[in-house]
Amino acid sequence: MTVRSIFFKRHTLWLPTIWFLVMLLLVLSLTLLLGFRGIACFLAQTSPNHGEYLVVEGWQGEQGLQQALLVFNDPKNNYKYLITTGGPNTQWGGEVWPNYADKSANYFVSHGLVAEKLVSIPTPASAQNRTYLSAVMVRDWFAQQSINVNELDVFTQGVHARRTRFLYELALPASSIGVYANEPEGYQLPIWWKNSQGAKTVLTEVIGFIWTVCFFEPGTVGSHQERWGRY
Repeated sequence: MTVRSIFFKRHTLWLPTIWFLVMLLLVLSLTLLLGFRGIACFLAQTSPNHGEYLVVEGWQGEQGLQQALLVFNDPKNNYKYLITTGGPNTQWGGEVWPNYADKSANYFVSHGLVAEKLVSIPTPASAQNRTYLSAVMVRDWFAQQSINVNELDVFTQGVHARRTRFLYELALPASSIGVYANEPEGYQLPIWWKNSQGAKTVLTEVIGFIWTVCFFEPGTVGSHQERWGRY
């Protein structure tokens, strides 16, 4: 027995060949490509609870608002109240309707919704995430009305749905949050990359969703940071 055999053993080590590495790279690339193509459908989540309250983000276009009204009036649903949200109106009609909550509320009333079933909750200007602040305003309204809401559904625009649900869950942790994603205008979710509008909208939302999940800090309940945020 030699000194070498006392301290060392010979083992056979299997290493992947160059062809195995190429195949592995191709499989991973294909998987990532297919997953990325399906990212729009992932973000445009629709998973409602069918409770009594339907919150509609009022900054959507008329097509989105009309889809929300159809959902609210669907006899299969049990919604009793439609809540509109939205911050300062930066588009047309700003002098008449200074915020999107009131502007969308007017749309619903003018299209047959009974005013007694409608609640408008405007969101003030803020440096904070606007969707999150809208959720905070909804939470505070329920508290002011002494309403303990267990289930709440939010209707929003396409690929913004998953981020919207995440933010509402942050603002209303005691409530089960459902979500609807409307059908986007100008592109189709399964083939979003085939035109510039779809590509711009989806890629922007991908970045926004990742940033929100990883870095967004809402602040403690009732704090200045929660209402206004940080620059």
